[in-house]
Amino acid sequence: MNLARPVFRKAHIEMVPLIDSFFLLLAFFISSTLSMSVIGGLPVELPAVGHTTKLESQDLLVITVARDGQLQCDGQLLSLEDLPTRVKMRPGVATLRVAVRADRLVPAGRLLEVLSAVRGAGVSHVGLMTDRSREAQVGG
Repeated sequence: MNLARPVFRKAHIEMVPLIDSFFLLLAFFISSTLSMSVIGGLPVELPAVGHTTKLESQDLLVITVARDGQLQCDGQLLSLEDLPTRVKMRPGVATLRVAVRADRLVPAGRLLEVLSAVRGAGVSHVGLMTDRSREAQVGG
């Protein structure tokens, strides 16, 4: 009895699905890194001072004041008149800590208006953010 022997072929790897998978992974990593880099929102150059205290980021509301006076809170642009309402919407306003992230060229009057609006909303813990990387250059 003659049995036919199976024909053995050399194993090979299909490259097209491998290349497709590689480009999908590449597209995923590029899009995820681009979405992570947009954190600050408004471009701000923080001032440097001699001594700072590090704040814990939990339960902290960050208000950004840009060089041209624009305000941003929770990632959304708003006016100075809307700021107290936005702050009051946060739970536990009495214990809420607010950090104002103002550009170093913001006029003092505009910064005082923002601080006054935050204090008028019932917040008692308000601080100003500074640039720790430039702190050593100032003499801290």
